[in-house]
Order: sequence, then C-alpha cells, then structure tokens
Amino acid sequence: IAAYHYEPNQAIRNGKYGPLVNDIIPFYLTRLDLQVKENGGYFVGGRLTWADLVFVALLDFLNYMAKFTLVDNYTGLRALEIRVLAIPRIRGWINKRPVTDH
Repeated sequence: IAAYHYEPNQAIRNGKYGPLVNDIIPFYLTRLDLQVKENGGYFVGGRLTWADLVFVALLDFLNYMAKFTLVDNYTGLRALEIRVLAIPRIRGWINKRPVTDH
C-alpha cells in the first residue's frame, strides 16, 4: 500500500493500484481474517495482544492510503476493529484526538 501511495510517478502509481486492490490486499487480508477467526476473534491466543492493537492502530492510515476501508469485506477483521475501538480508553482517545490530514 505504501509503495503505491508514495510512488511519485503518477503513471506508475496508476499501474500499481489495480494489482494492489485486486490481488495483493485480498491475498493478505483473507489470510489475516482467517487467522482472527481461528483464534477466537483475535490474532493470537483468543485474547487481546499487541498484534491486535497495532493492526487496528494502522488501519486508519492504511485506509487513507488505499482510498477505501480495507476490512469492510472481512468479517473477522471488521469485528476485531470494532472490539478494539470499543475499549474505553481507546474510544476516549479516538473521540478527542486532533483532526489531521493524514
């Protein structure tokens, strides 16, 4: 996603978007979604770990770079995102954090 987003040559960037959206992102998200589903709704051991927190923390920026919400079609990952964002201290920060362009 970053290789596409930060590519300075617009023609090359345009050529990267199709394979990114149609092949690369689904390849990885399908596997990550299965990992979450097989582990009780989390990446590891059926409980919240740093892997879950880091994944959800990165989603906003990854969605911005990809130009769409990555986990919309991946029920396990979407449920994980909702679960993590519902943690009171995380939800509190999300609600009061500064609004930025990125």
